Amino acid sequence: MRSRADLVAAFRRTMPDRVAQATDLWLGYEQGQSGNLQVLRRLLHTLKGEAHMLELAACGDLAELAEDVIDAVRGGARPTQLTGDSLLGALEGLGLLSASPGGEAAPELEIVKETLRAARAELGGGGPPAGEPAPPLAPALVPPCDSVHESVVPPRLDPPDAPPDPAQPTARAALDAEAVGALLQELQRLHGEREVIQRRLRESQRMLRALLVEIDPRGADVDRFAERIAKTLGYGAEIERLLSAVRADWSSNEFAAGRALDELDEVVRRASVVRTERLLNQVSLAARSAARMLGKDVEARVEGTGLLDAAVERRLEPALLHLVRNAIDHGIEPADVRASRGKPARGTVAVTVVQTDAAVRVEVKDDGGGVDFARLREVLAPSVPGASTLDDAELIPYLFAHGLTTSRSVGAISGRGVGLDIVAREIGALGGQVRVDSKPGLGTTIVLVVPKNLHGEEVVPISSRRFRCAVPTHAVHSVVLLEDEELLRAPDGPRVRLTSGAGAELAPLYALGAVLGDGGQPAPGDAALVLHHAAGLFAVSVDGYENPRLVALVRSEEMPVTSPLVRGVAPTADGEAMLLLDVERLFAYARQAPGNAPFTAAAEQKREPLALVVEDAPVARELLCGILRSMGLRVEEASDGREGLARARAAPPDVVLTDLEMPYLSGLEMVAELRRSPGLARVPVVVLTTAAQEQSEAALRGRGVRAVLSKQRFVEEELRRIIAASLGGA
Repeated sequence: MRSRADLVAAFRRTMPDRVAQATDLWLGYEQGQSGNLQVLRRLLHTLKGEAHMLELAACGDLAELAEDVIDAVRGGARPTQLTGDSLLGALEGLGLLSASPGGEAAPELEIVKETLRAARAELGGGGPPAGEPAPPLAPALVPPCDSVHESVVPPRLDPPDAPPDPAQPTARAALDAEAVGALLQELQRLHGEREVIQRRLRESQRMLRALLVEIDPRGADVDRFAERIAKTLGYGAEIERLLSAVRADWSSNEFAAGRALDELDEVVRRASVVRTERLLNQVSLAARSAARMLGKDVEARVEGTGLLDAAVERRLEPALLHLVRNAIDHGIEPADVRASRGKPARGTVAVTVVQTDAAVRVEVKDDGGGVDFARLREVLAPSVPGASTLDDAELIPYLFAHGLTTSRSVGAISGRGVGLDIVAREIGALGGQVRVDSKPGLGTTIVLVVPKNLHGEEVVPISSRRFRCAVPTHAVHSVVLLEDEELLRAPDGPRVRLTSGAGAELAPLYALGAVLGDGGQPAPGDAALVLHHAAGLFAVSVDGYENPRLVALVRSEEMPVTSPLVRGVAPTADGEAMLLLDVERLFAYARQAPGNAPFTAAAEQKREPLALVVEDAPVARELLCGILRSMGLRVEEASDGREGLARARAAPPDVVLTDLEMPYLSGLEMVAELRRSPGLARVPVVVLTTAAQEQSEAALRGRGVRAVLSKQRFVEEELRRIIAASLGGA
């Protein structure tokens, strides 16, 4: 039997997942899924019972108060904004308690408890008979000044209590075992058929050899010549019959195998696809939490739905959460500033998801003050020559630079310089795009466009002299034929006139051949692709283009050689390769002098060192990864020792940077496993910890740790020096 301490530890380990589940249940209820309420109540009841049995009074009391609020709603009371805020605050409190065993009497929890009691009192009692669904959310009558209000359009059209449709993907990807089993049996049957076909081919080969012997003129007997001709005709007819049958069977088998493989691929695709409901729930929660933390009155609107590859969702989530927090922190002004500008006291942040055939478009829009371009020029002045002369559109790409912050102090959310660079990195890794439109005083709109899945990508093939290239379809605004009247020569280079319903716009125009190092200038009669980039539109002239098509890509990180412009390679039907271009980098290099073209026939050898960062604190992990990437390293990241060990075994790193205290497997345990693993025993390990005492540092060095850094006295330059020395073998 496990000791009480083991049971408490197990309870705390499972708490984060249970808190996440409870949060999703409540946010889903707010979106109209009333069946969630009973499941949430049962979960809170279980937490309350376990906590009191383990003498974890603070957890038990918090769960009990939350359960009382849920019981009032189930009894028919009309939930208000205070109801949701109090429950989400309680769940955050439970999460904090599970992570901080010594914080059970923290004063902040008393505020959470008082909020729950106030919510319970506001709900009162009475209502429809038990078993009837609870009423929908009603607006708060007197919203607190630091509240965040949420308007959510339900992301599904099914009735709230309807059972899930097994044909539709759920919030979590799941493989249909029955479908896979049936397809596997079909493929095994087809494989057996091919073995039969092989035997018949071998028989045809034996008969063909016999025929060749019969028609060999050497040693021929004239008296037997007629007999040999008859045999030859017989063998030939039989061989033709066998080969015709084999060809027919092979064609049938190939067609059936192709169908089965297509179906299997579709099953796998469905298994890897998830709804955006969970992601949008996390966005709603992040908006509420940020507004409460910053004391701002914000209405968060979450609209739309989509289907995403699970791998795409994992990359999109941190980017989207950063944008929402950034919009509330930097975008939405304080109430007095909004009043002076004639705006409503309550700010608005709207997140909209729209799905197309090949991509998902996510828009984050706020009605705040917009990007402070004057402050941005001030921050960039020491490091960017001519920053003061750059126009607003030219400044936008710098928003995504690592380490850049326009905050004058470090706060709870901003000021660390690890925000928008994460957005650019995650969306760029997916082959997506970030577009920004900001109007001072009126707000900012940031659009993320990501592929729906990673199994393939829809592209527009283009050609330019020696090169066969492609650009993602979602990056293409339009295709134009350059005419004399549309082609303008400006002092800073050619421009093309684009006409739309909103009027005319002059977009910079570049020759793709010149960017790729082949030279050339745009000329009348050329075709030009008009492409999106972060701050607007630009165009590239090409020799030719084809209709969009779906291609399978080899990503640039899997290629032995690379160019900074190439994001991936797709094989073509004639055995050649089509190069998928990174549109943002294409724009950046197009603006440089032709001599700086990064793309030549001789590809650059690629072998950046690989660093593995193992850290369970998200902000610290992001900061460390950003520093290492700025050093030119490829970076893999893990949130605990168990995941870190798995990633190290899958792709041996050149250096490991790890925390010590982590869930599932501590840093020390992970290091011990590394030292016992062939191929990983000599990998340099650097420890970054809050407990870097001299005695523990000596013990760590005895375990094969190269260096120990203190989080309390963290110095970036010291980390850079140690990593550089570790990679150099010093």
